[in-house]
Amino acid sequence: VSSRWRAERYPSLGHVMAFLFGKLADRKKTDAPSPDITEPPSPPPPKPKPPPPGTLLTHEDRLDLLVSDISSRAPPRLAEAILKAAPVLTPVAVVLIKVLNVVGPVYIRLFSLIYAFLAALPYDLFQAAMGLGLCFFGGGYCASIAAAEAFYMTGWSTTRQQLQHIYEEAVAMSEAQTKDDAKDEDGDGIADVNQIPTSELLERKVRVAAGAVRDPQRLSAALGGLYVGWLSVQGVLRVQFAKTINLALSCSQFVEYYVCKLLLPLVAPLLSTEFRAWLPVGIKTGTKALFVYFAWKLQEVVSAAQSGLRGGLLFSRGVCAWLNRRGHKSFLGLSLEPDKTYLDEAVGYVLAALGFYVQWQFGFGIPFPFSLVMLPLDAVEWYVRWSVTSDGANGA
Repeated sequence: VSSRWRAERYPSLGHVMAFLFGKLADRKKTDAPSPDITEPPSPPPPKPKPPPPGTLLTHEDRLDLLVSDISSRAPPRLAEAILKAAPVLTPVAVVLIKVLNVVGPVYIRLFSLIYAFLAALPYDLFQAAMGLGLCFFGGGYCASIAAAEAFYMTGWSTTRQQLQHIYEEAVAMSEAQTKDDAKDEDGDGIADVNQIPTSELLERKVRVAAGAVRDPQRLSAALGGLYVGWLSVQGVLRVQFAKTINLALSCSQFVEYYVCKLLLPLVAPLLSTEFRAWLPVGIKTGTKALFVYFAWKLQEVVSAAQSGLRGGLLFSRGVCAWLNRRGHKSFLGLSLEPDKTYLDEAVGYVLAALGFYVQWQFGFGIPFPFSLVMLPLDAVEWYVRWSVTSDGANGA
């Protein structure tokens, strides 16, 4: 009895295996597979249809075709993001294109006239004009002036030849593009470039520019030499403005901890969890950028005083030299020869003081509307400052 009770109470391994294999055998082999619940991939955006012949394309049409072309070739998620951003980006791009089409030729014509005027001046009057510019604008363009001087000191003759060749090739490409814009091969009264889609237009313009270059190897060598010269100029500028960079970085390192301690509790609750890890990096970068801005402002004050003195003497001595060449040796009983008079120093120092005062009044910038004329030079100045400061800031 006890053995039978034990067998019923505790089944053997054979009974267990038989039970399991029996259950497995009872399963139907024709069970239908579980339905797939994954969503089907979204179809790619339709490819853009080419415009009918004789259609005049506007800037909006070109941008719409370009967006459609890019989205049709991009991955689905990226294409969806492009299509969502297109209604916002397209009007902005259209406005920028129209502004550049109006302002670009004006700037080119204006700077061409200024260059022609300065090139026609005698050397002495050219020196006086440069001195006058240093007196009244030297502080705000301290980095650009230093870069120009560094280019002059590190082989201006070679750099000038490279720039001259690049300019000649650019003029040749511009003339070829102008001729291409006037072509009407189908004879419908509308230029061909105003009828083809944006992708075809870009390919055509690249082909025309490549065909207009007369000596590609020389152009490549000129561009490479100019870039190498710019690298050497950057090294000179980093040494020259080392105090400015070190002042900005050292001051930011002292206060970064306290700025983070103050702003982290205030800003962290406003951000999602994914971005909170980046918050200290953003605060430190912003603090560093703020001190770099202040350091360059101090450098503008120093450079304004230095360039004012230098520019005032260049102006006065240039005018005296020009008068001497024309036979005028004295004025109201005062000698105009720089080696025999202190008149050039007196005029130069007065002009330097006046130039520094004017720069101080306008915040070492150029007042409106003259600031619009100097906008390209402002862009060059900020690029030079960024290129000089960026490596030092990244290294810190």
